[in-house]
Amino acid sequence: MEYVISKIDAAVDQLDWSIRLFLDHQAYVPAITLAGAAEGIIGEPLSDQSAFALLKKKLSSQFGLLENVVNQSHLNKARNWLKHWKGLSDKETVSLELETEAIQYIVRAVASLVAHDRSLPSEAPRFFEWLSSNRTDLYQITCFKPSAEPI
Repeated sequence: MEYVISKIDAAVDQLDWSIRLFLDHQAYVPAITLAGAAEGIIGEPLSDQSAFALLKKKLSSQFGLLENVVNQSHLNKARNWLKHWKGLSDKETVSLELETEAIQYIVRAVASLVAHDRSLPSEAPRFFEWLSSNRTDLYQITCFKPSAEPI
């Protein structure tokens, strides 16, 4: 069966599934890669106004780091390690706080979606409810309430 789907619709579907995998299965690795893919699609037309670009610029300035260092060594470290082989051996490992990493990718993708068209994926209210109950340390620093209104 053939479907017609827009890039934004595909990204929102990926984002919803990343949230479902995160909440319902604690499947943090696919949640990271799906939210990262959604963020990339949604963020591209936003360019320097995407959540990723704004965060990269802010952290670069705040900590005196080059933007590519912030990008590769911090903001996209988990996603890039999970996505790319780049000459690593089978025994290569990385230490990541996967739950926290998944949260930041989901929040960044949601923030970019809100910036794009003021919408939320269907799973966002459930995600933010979970965040407010289970990770108050992170919920307090996110810039959204489940209603998509800025804090």
